[in-house]
Amino acid sequence: MVISAVAIMIGMMVRRYRIMDTRKPFAGLIPAVIFVFAFGSMAMASDIAFYVGAVPGGAYPEATMNKDVKKIIRDTGALFKDVQKFADDNLNGLGQWADANMGDGELDIIWLNGSTPSVLYPLENKKPDGSRAEKWLDDGNMIINVADWFAWGNFEKGFKVRNKDAAAANILDLPEKIIVGADDTVMKVTNTGKKFIPSLGNQVGSNRPVNVEAIEKPWEAAAIFASVKGVDDQKAGGLADPIVLHNKDTDGYIAIVNQAWGNNFIDRGAACTELIKNWLALEKGLLAVQPMAKLSTIWGEIKAAR
Repeated sequence: MVISAVAIMIGMMVRRYRIMDTRKPFAGLIPAVIFVFAFGSMAMASDIAFYVGAVPGGAYPEATMNKDVKKIIRDTGALFKDVQKFADDNLNGLGQWADANMGDGELDIIWLNGSTPSVLYPLENKKPDGSRAEKWLDDGNMIINVADWFAWGNFEKGFKVRNKDAAAANILDLPEKIIVGADDTVMKVTNTGKKFIPSLGNQVGSNRPVNVEAIEKPWEAAAIFASVKGVDDQKAGGLADPIVLHNKDTDGYIAIVNQAWGNNFIDRGAACTELIKNWLALEKGLLAVQPMAKLSTIWGEIKAAR
């Protein structure tokens, strides 16, 4: 890990300088402190935006959504350079934010509450190819979708506009059966799920799970946290939710988290927090960091100062 590497390097630097000049017992602290400040420039560079507009009916009560978003930001905000929230009165702002975060070489994230705003995917499949959502993933970014079928519907007009199952297929360039209607399907939490999203417990329910057998190249199941088979194995097939898909060509990711309602609700705030902190940041190391100043230059300045 980055932090561990820093600690080791600082320790080595302090030890080296104490050996070089035992007459100045605090000399080792000087390069260490300088190194810490230099490493401070290695700040988190990935960005995240939350769509907090009209929620998908009974799939996500507005008060619960706001509480969950607050928790996710509180517990993961330090991992990101920029954290934004966009409601339906600022959809253009969301589109502009997405455009500004493409082409920057970072894995940036858009979190969706189960409703996919029209600035990301035009209503009623009016732009089936080349939507902003598709470009976002093709640029190597990530979407986290919770509560309802990804891209199936939109509520920003005050009523449900149906894109239906074609939308997810259009965005991902996968078969329409990539997500299926399967009410109250019981998912056994996999060992991967227990390790990285412990709030899931032993089993969860789903109404709109991912059909693992419909995953086609260049997509792959990067992590299956719960499935009917109870294993993190794409070859096992079956239905899964939560799950992360990864496009091996574009390096884009989409996470499906608890596309469900009724008795199948989970703590989505906790699940998304754990997904980001435990799997995305720690296990995969996918959140971008800004490069620090060249270490050789800093090291030269330290020696010159002595």
